[in-house]
Amino acid sequence: MVANLRRRLAEDIGDDSVERYFDGQTRMRLGDQQLEVTVASGMLAKLLDSKYGASIRRAACDLVGQGKPVDVQFRVDRGSFAGGEGSSGGGSGGGGAAVAGGLPPVHTRLPRARAMTPATSPRFTFESFLVGKANRLAHAAAMRVVEQEGYIAPMFLHSPCGMGKTHLLQAAVHRFLQIRPDAHVRYTTGEAFTNEFVAAIKTNKVDAFRKAYRKVDLLAVDDVHFFSNKDATQSELVHTFDAVGLEGARIMLASDEHPREIRKLSERLVSRFLAGVVVKIEAPDRELRERLVKFIAASRGVTLEDAAAAIVVDRTERSIGTLSGFGGSVRELEGLMNQIDAVNRLIPELTSDRGVIGALLVRRALGLSGDECEDRSVAKSTRPRRPIAGEVVLGEVCKALSVEISDVFAKGRHARVVLARSLTAYLCRTLTTLSFPEIARIMGRENHSTVITAFKRFERQMAQGLGPVEPLAGAMVGMTLRELSEALAKLVAKASH
Repeated sequence: MVANLRRRLAEDIGDDSVERYFDGQTRMRLGDQQLEVTVASGMLAKLLDSKYGASIRRAACDLVGQGKPVDVQFRVDRGSFAGGEGSSGGGSGGGGAAVAGGLPPVHTRLPRARAMTPATSPRFTFESFLVGKANRLAHAAAMRVVEQEGYIAPMFLHSPCGMGKTHLLQAAVHRFLQIRPDAHVRYTTGEAFTNEFVAAIKTNKVDAFRKAYRKVDLLAVDDVHFFSNKDATQSELVHTFDAVGLEGARIMLASDEHPREIRKLSERLVSRFLAGVVVKIEAPDRELRERLVKFIAASRGVTLEDAAAAIVVDRTERSIGTLSGFGGSVRELEGLMNQIDAVNRLIPELTSDRGVIGALLVRRALGLSGDECEDRSVAKSTRPRRPIAGEVVLGEVCKALSVEISDVFAKGRHARVVLARSLTAYLCRTLTTLSFPEIARIMGRENHSTVITAFKRFERQMAQGLGPVEPLAGAMVGMTLRELSEALAKLVAKASH
């Protein structure tokens, strides 16, 4: 019954929302004209009632039938979730209660003191992590941290958003607890660690905070870049890092940036991060993206024709090495599948009799014309046949904007020169494999932090749909920053052939 309730709810609010707000966080018991929803906190109860109360009632009413409204009651019971879904045997009392969707997390039998903060996702396991060339090293390193006995050096994962860092970190936590059920594990994020530390100071409970984080067998911290410019929290993390290491515990960290590229991070912290194994997860190649698309579709009970899957992959392929996408990240692929799934529900007649989604529906969902879907050869023709040199990027940008390279090296702040610096930083970062320090050397800058600033500023302005402050000439007149960037990316690619 609860599985049907989850399915009805997902049809109304989407599977992603159900996974985010209900799976592993609620227990539902549907009786005669009454639905009891048990949650771990009053805040979550208020959130679910205000945001999805109407949808919950509709779903319950559809299942119960009889044309009568269903009374939905929220019950707060922290104890039901202290041991997780698998250990409570029903949580709400009586037999037959079930969790609303998903498999229970593998750490469910741990005492409350060892629970994850914030909670890990039951979906993030090694079994559900697809391995390819881009992430094979990171996957192997994470497996080694949790499975090998003896001393293991700290591991630091870094990559752009949506490449699988959090998945690997949480998968390692799950596997560690499977192997060592009695272990003390702490999984947190940079933001959660900071908030807990600040709260501990305000309530005079710093000792309890330190005991919780330093007496562990595995410490896993996600979003380490959040510690940027937070001196007091950085100092506390240094001491935590040292104390955990002295106890022989294992340490896993993840960030959107390399330790050296995180702004305003203390040298003491950077040196400790660099003392371990630093691994980058690259953007997935075409073969891995094809597997990811099919895996995401299958997890939603959807089957894609090979031609339909190829269109989705082609769409993300145009993002790699350009300025308009996310490099084929899992989040980008999931977003495209959300669009396809929505159109599949709204226009089911486009789906084949076998329930298989074909190229026609995918084109409609992604807003592509037939010509765009067959533009693969054009997209490929703009990709260089050999690695792009940063000097080529700088030269093409300066030529297109009529700026002297010597002006880029100097300290002048003329609008067109500033634009040239920003474009060079952005194109070097997105079209090449150069690090920020390497880009800084090409641009004649002593400190790579100025390159990072230019890159992020340009990224932000581009997202806002802005155009250059300085009027441009020729074919570039009237272009937005995004259009200008894409035009220059093609010129750079052509010059690199």
